[in-house]
Amino acid sequence: MKLINMNNHKLLQRQINKYIPAELIDNPSFQSFIKAVNDSYISFERDKDLMDHSFKESEKEYHEVNQNLKKEYELKQESISNLYKSLSELKSDKNFEDEIKQNDLLFISRYISDEILKRKETEKKLFETAEFLRVLLDNIQSGILFIDNTDTILYVNQHLCDIRNIHASPLDMMGKKPDYYLNDVTALFKDPDAYKNRIVEIIKNKDIVTGEILETIDGRFIERDYIPIIVEDQFIGHLWKSTDVTQKIISKNLLQQSEERNRIIMNSSLNAIITIDIKGKITFWNNQAEVIFGWKRDEVLGKTLNDTIIPNRHKQQHFDGLKHYLETGEGPVLNKQIELPAINKNNIEFPVEISIIPLEQDGEVFFCSFIQDISERKKGEAKLRLQEEKYRNIIANINLGLIEVNTEEVIQFANQSFAEMSGFEVDELIGLSALDTFVFGENIEVMKDKNRLRKNGISDVYQIPVRNKRGELRWWAVGGAPNYDDKGNLVGSIGIHLDITEQKQMELELESEKIKAQEASKAKEAFLANMSHEIRTPLNAIIGFLRELERQGLSETQKKYVNNSAIASKHLLSIINNILDISKIEAGEMSLEDEDFIFSDAISNVITVMQPIATEKGLKLYSDIAENTGNVFKGDILRLEQILFNLIGNSLKFTTEGFISLNCKVLKDNNNFQEVCISVTDTGIGMEQSFANTIFNKFSQEDKSTTRKFGGTGLGMAITRELVQLMKGHITIESKKNVGTTINIILQLEKGVLKNVKKPQSEINHDIAGTNILLVEDNQMNRMVVNYTLNYFNCKVTEATNGLEALDILKKDKFDVILMDVQMPEMGGIEATKIIREGLKIDTPIIALTANAFKSEIDKCKEAGMNDYVTKPFEESVLIETLARYTINKDVLPESIIERRDIAKLYDLKILNNMSKGNNEFVQKMISIFISQTEDVIDRVDKALVDEDFPLVSQLIHKIKPSIESMGILSIMEDVKRLEKIAKESSDRNQITILFIHIKDILLGVIEKLKEEVKV
Repeated sequence: MKLINMNNHKLLQRQINKYIPAELIDNPSFQSFIKAVNDSYISFERDKDLMDHSFKESEKEYHEVNQNLKKEYELKQESISNLYKSLSELKSDKNFEDEIKQNDLLFISRYISDEILKRKETEKKLFETAEFLRVLLDNIQSGILFIDNTDTILYVNQHLCDIRNIHASPLDMMGKKPDYYLNDVTALFKDPDAYKNRIVEIIKNKDIVTGEILETIDGRFIERDYIPIIVEDQFIGHLWKSTDVTQKIISKNLLQQSEERNRIIMNSSLNAIITIDIKGKITFWNNQAEVIFGWKRDEVLGKTLNDTIIPNRHKQQHFDGLKHYLETGEGPVLNKQIELPAINKNNIEFPVEISIIPLEQDGEVFFCSFIQDISERKKGEAKLRLQEEKYRNIIANINLGLIEVNTEEVIQFANQSFAEMSGFEVDELIGLSALDTFVFGENIEVMKDKNRLRKNGISDVYQIPVRNKRGELRWWAVGGAPNYDDKGNLVGSIGIHLDITEQKQMELELESEKIKAQEASKAKEAFLANMSHEIRTPLNAIIGFLRELERQGLSETQKKYVNNSAIASKHLLSIINNILDISKIEAGEMSLEDEDFIFSDAISNVITVMQPIATEKGLKLYSDIAENTGNVFKGDILRLEQILFNLIGNSLKFTTEGFISLNCKVLKDNNNFQEVCISVTDTGIGMEQSFANTIFNKFSQEDKSTTRKFGGTGLGMAITRELVQLMKGHITIESKKNVGTTINIILQLEKGVLKNVKKPQSEINHDIAGTNILLVEDNQMNRMVVNYTLNYFNCKVTEATNGLEALDILKKDKFDVILMDVQMPEMGGIEATKIIREGLKIDTPIIALTANAFKSEIDKCKEAGMNDYVTKPFEESVLIETLARYTINKDVLPESIIERRDIAKLYDLKILNNMSKGNNEFVQKMISIFISQTEDVIDRVDKALVDEDFPLVSQLIHKIKPSIESMGILSIMEDVKRLEKIAKESSDRNQITILFIHIKDILLGVIEKLKEEVKV
């Protein structure tokens, strides 16, 4: 199809027919542009031809005239002849030639003068046309760029410079190469490579391009058009047009987003939303409409409501209503919420609640209906009416007394049960003041407070003593609530009453029994504490002397006797520990460690210890751990081993032939946990299933003969179950008499990290030689044991037999550490410690020696001012490590920490330097803040450890953790995280202190290095 305009220049028309799409022709802006270009074509071509021709001929004429004036007169005729000839050639007209021959030079002069005037007029028109085009293109709201076929800028307007962020003026750019100004697209367009490639493609094809959208890196959108300029089939240059359409794109996107959002909202509505046009045809049908009516959107669009959801008996009414609206603009059901019947796709009728709203858009009216299926509500309302009637009957006959009072506490309603509770008749109660009638004494103020709560909309339940009509004291449990009318105004309160006089009497009796039980529990704890002290004190001496004997040069027989005695003493200690463990668990004082451990080591430790006993009895003892079982878990390895010792020990005790096996398999496995089943199976005497159900009871054995034959206290299984439950696991038992027993423990174990596992300490690495120690202990054997141990480590020991002797010694001498027994005659350790701290004002570390491991006893020690404790009988390593922790300048750390300290780089400022972006002043300031903050935190943690405020320790460590990471102190990051967690969740002072000493040592070293190297 050709788009021909006879007024257009033929070259321009040819380009339009070839390249311009038909839909662009009718665009007014484009038509104006083409008209301007066409006028320029015609005017320019016409004026140029005239001007060029005039210039050429005039130049010749002027030159010839100039030459002729210089020549002599005799050449005049020849010059005139030549002039005639030139004029004849200029205007090939026979009449004109004759006129020239008939006239003289005056005619020629006038002719030339006329031609000059015409040329000036042409130049003026050409200038005006060029100026018009320049003004037009300068003011058009698009960037225009003309480039000729030699790749030279012929024209550019300011708008293009603004769009492309070009700082040169259009005048400077004209006549220059475009690459100098336009080649740097990296700083403008999001995809510069695609932009460049497209430019090459457009120039190569020389096809008209319109409406291409380019996105800039600063979020703008540029619409680009391109027209190749071709004159008489000759390509002469390029025309580029660029328009900023950012706002248009944004508006379009916002409109699309708004429409999409509205669509989503309407489809997400809990109501069916249906729109129909003025002809009654459905134009919108949302998702909920599909749910309620069963019709899919595609099935109903274009149909009418009469064809889909309106019952037959209402179709005419709907038709008449629509017709009435068209005639009058009114509708009786419009803009209201009404209930109507509707039908679904299966022609089942149900009630709906509908609101119909007429709307107008673009001069067209449509109706929007919001419809809700109220079938369930209708059923609920019917059910509610039945329930209301039912509750009326219940209120009238319920055994709970119910009354309603107004804001002045005057009774407005009372049911029969309340009348019976109070001793009044129902009619007598109406109008009485509930406060004055039933409440007495100080309880009147209580009831006034309750009335104020009701006025604030607060309900509560309380108990109160009252007097009934006969003056008898009764106790009522009252549930009170504010009472509102239909408009939400408070009109009083409602009270439901229950006579609890008998229950109150029982409560008082139970309170008395509770006090007695608490006293009995305290007596039991005191008894266990005393028994623990009385038994552990000599046991401590026995174990200590045996330990010292082992250091002597003994014969093989003596070593055997000493070894058997040690086993017997440890067995006795195990029995005592079992009794105390049960007591701790009952008192809620048992806590578990949460440390990384190697699972196979726990199994191996148990098997290794129990293997000699199995061998001695001629039994096979072995373990089998599934290959997919985790290597490292988090938990309490000692308590896990205690469980396995109990179970295998039990199996060894009750098995005379065959084997005992310990098996482990994985039940569940995920990223953080494994659920494992640990089974202990034996071929022992087994038991009846009836007893298997009670085996976890304390002091439980199947019969007396079992106790006589095999021994035991019957506590091991009870403690095992308690420990398993503390680990949030469960234990089951399967047994058959004279066949054997299998016990299964299922635990969910958190996976750990191998590098966090503590290395076992095979020997004591603490040097406490020269430490001056005051030992306060009334038991001579225990003093001897402690003396032998401390002398072995080259400590100086001074002895005192009670608190009074200790005070006398402390008034004269100073010590590095005090070891203080808790229970002593004349003056015990608690009382002595208080006098040392408060009276003598001595802050020497005091370590309690106690046979009572109950938390209450430990708390008493700490409250008195003791720093730490060691339980008797003590492990030598525990005593030495505790002493080392409080010895001046003897900070002791585990081997693993010492190793890390030796090899770790103190700090690395790479992270800080990256943050500074080369700003050394920033680095210096951050280091200064780190030093100041860290020194302050260290001082505060030291004080918190003295006060045993472990949560504060966790908070302070958390505070400096980011700074430690920023300073690149990587050697202690894991320890910092661990200390923060342990201090928050545990009260293990020993572990917390050791970790902090290590962290503190490294931090102080870093601070010292920073002050030296960075010169802060």
